[in-house]
Amino acid sequence: MKRACMQSRHRISCDRLAIQVLVIAALMYTSIDMWQTLTWPPFHSFDETAEIDYVYQLTQGHLPTFWGGVTFNPLNLQYPYDVQWRYQHPPLFYILEIPFFLLGDTISHPFIGIWIMRGFVYILGLLLIVSSFWAARWLVGHKNSVVYLVPLLIACNRCLPSVVFNYTLASLWVTLLIGMTAKLLRTSSDKQSCSTILLWTVTVGLAPLTRLSTVPIMALCLSIITVSLISRKLHSKPLHKEWLTLVALPAVISIASSAWFYLRLYALSGSFTGSQPAWSAEHLSRTTDMTFTEALMRSNFYKNSFSQYHNMSSINSTHFGWFFVVSLSLIPLVLGLAVFAWNLLGNMHRAGNHDEVRNDSLILVMCLLALFGTTAQQLLYSKQGGSDNAVYFSLINIIFAFTIASGFCRFKRITPWIVSVWLLIHLGAFLYEAKLTWPLTAGGTLEQAGDLARIGIYAALLLAILSTLCGVSLFLSHKFRPYSKIRIQ
Repeated sequence: MKRACMQSRHRISCDRLAIQVLVIAALMYTSIDMWQTLTWPPFHSFDETAEIDYVYQLTQGHLPTFWGGVTFNPLNLQYPYDVQWRYQHPPLFYILEIPFFLLGDTISHPFIGIWIMRGFVYILGLLLIVSSFWAARWLVGHKNSVVYLVPLLIACNRCLPSVVFNYTLASLWVTLLIGMTAKLLRTSSDKQSCSTILLWTVTVGLAPLTRLSTVPIMALCLSIITVSLISRKLHSKPLHKEWLTLVALPAVISIASSAWFYLRLYALSGSFTGSQPAWSAEHLSRTTDMTFTEALMRSNFYKNSFSQYHNMSSINSTHFGWFFVVSLSLIPLVLGLAVFAWNLLGNMHRAGNHDEVRNDSLILVMCLLALFGTTAQQLLYSKQGGSDNAVYFSLINIIFAFTIASGFCRFKRITPWIVSVWLLIHLGAFLYEAKLTWPLTAGGTLEQAGDLARIGIYAALLLAILSTLCGVSLFLSHKFRPYSKIRIQ
């Protein structure tokens, strides 16, 4: 009886801590979102305009084409390029944006409409933070310090756009794929509910319609489930139902839902990716004949691509660029990878439940392959003329956060101090960015802004400082400590 009461109080304490962490993470994300969305007014970025044009062309009853250009131009502006380079993106995000495009009457009132469309991206970011906590619980298999740290790291990612880009939806989808895979691994076949299988089927089935780069992650998750089923088959009866519902049916639906789009890209460009390397080389001065080895040896690739937690464009050209990349991304990632390797080696000699050891190992392998596979994918993109942009790695935001959290929490007693220092460095990078790109100065993006926008800028900075200090206070308090294992049922 006494033990049951203690477990109940412990569970309530964990739930309260989860709420506190999620609220602080939401505030940190909101501060960054406010800053970015104010310093990037509508029509400031041609990329965002091209994304909005994609939605506009869908409302006109057709998909965009590369040479068709951007046709959404309510202000009669002179655009820098006469092509629509967002045409190669799958349509799911843009379909979801249609109601918000129409709600704001974006054709007649473009500024109001664009702000409403940005609001949808902000909501996706909040959903990503919440889903990351859920995914981390299944990745770990129990509630501990890693699970509570992941949402804060997700919220700190500076590559989650506050403008109308499809990266946040893709990051959310990958988080669901990774989390669902871990859940299926840790749940016995007889305990998998119909809702779980339905969510898995929908998540896999629509994954190719988010971004092309989501497809390898989807294939990886299906492969991990396949390996798990093969392993179970060796130790139990045949699993025909599981093969059908967890692998075959979702895979078929994913192909059926998206094959038409990628065949269309091939017909338009001669490539299933829809890339236009010749145009990029001519108009963007991109090098398109680089070898993979040359791309691998370029230091700028790592400096720019791994700038997940500070603003790449404004800071990396300064003397502090490498400092923030190394301290916020590279060292924490290496630390987390070392912990993964240690845990994998430990699993080889670990006695106990065979299924638990297998599942833990498969999840670690999945995370490692997702990280290194995405890196290889971006190297291939870079060598073909693509930009070294950290935003492309935001797809695996959950993997970055889980890896870094695993490394930080390995030290147990000093984990709160490590996390606090990391959060303060992250805040320092944000304030340094504000100094470099202060939008209210002459020539700034908000030079002629009204009082409301000016108040918003200062409010964003104040909220960033306060939310970071709240996070530091929480991690240094007695409430945050490595919790004992609570198996997820």
